[in-house]
Amino acid sequence: MAVEIPFAIKYRPKKLADVIGQPVVVQAFTNAFKNNTMHHAYILSGNYGTGKTSVSRIIAAMENCEKGPTLEPCCECNNCKLIFEGKSFDVKEIDAASNRGIEDIRALNKEIHHCPIECRTKYIILDEAHSLTGIAAEAALKMIEEPPDYVRFILATTEAHLLKDTIRSRCITWKFNKVNWTEIFSHLKNICAKEELEYDDNALKIIAKSAKGSVRDSLQNLQTVLNYVGNEKILVNPVKEALGEVDQQLYFNLIDAIFRSDAPQCYIIINNIFKSGKEAGAVVRDLYGHLNNLLLAKTCKKNLPDFNFTEDEIKKYVHQSN
Repeated sequence: MAVEIPFAIKYRPKKLADVIGQPVVVQAFTNAFKNNTMHHAYILSGNYGTGKTSVSRIIAAMENCEKGPTLEPCCECNNCKLIFEGKSFDVKEIDAASNRGIEDIRALNKEIHHCPIECRTKYIILDEAHSLTGIAAEAALKMIEEPPDYVRFILATTEAHLLKDTIRSRCITWKFNKVNWTEIFSHLKNICAKEELEYDDNALKIIAKSAKGSVRDSLQNLQTVLNYVGNEKILVNPVKEALGEVDQQLYFNLIDAIFRSDAPQCYIIINNIFKSGKEAGAVVRDLYGHLNNLLLAKTCKKNLPDFNFTEDEIKKYVHQSN
């Protein structure tokens, strides 16, 4: 039986124009590349699944494509293929959480002084760079301060504030924001069209929202749903069952019961929520989000469409907030 290629890999962007939800980052690297003002060291910070590693590979391919340098890597030459597969000798992707000690950084420091074998520019991509130990971070600082002309560093991190100030001061930092669910929804629709999948819009919206701003998670969730529904159309109830999502109506019912001081009904609803398999922490976060949405509906009624609620959600939140 053939192993299915994960959507997160199959549909990983290979051009800046294909990166979703990061217009500032895309514009910045596009201009730097066009104007030949690429810096030698960058920090890419932000939530997981928002495109940090993908963008790192893309700019490495832009600079090292055999048909370039070019804003649009060909994705066909040997350099492009190896870079996007994470197998290039000259574009090193290192998990700093596992290779966080001083000896690891010393070995890397020796390696960067060897000229590129196949590429024009050597890239060192340090994932989870904030995980480096104190001594290793000091050694990394020295390495970043005085690199050879043919080396660029990219420090990817979900916790930029944990990086040493001295390291941050030597790098240009770009923040990757959580991707709006509406953009993820459009992305999922495009993928469903390519995969010839039938779906209900509301079901796909649940998948998009469940990712909480992570494009990668949305693709993994889509495949989870497909494993559950098989060749059937993607519908709302199967999506909720596959992802363990609580029916939002239960939170509306819970708040109504609280307003009525109906303790027995509150207990029944809470029990039904936990029957779905949700962990207590996740339920508390969902309930907090629901209350926050009610506050928005109460204070910013005219601006609710700007917060990307569906029409049905707007009606429900406005009604309950009154």
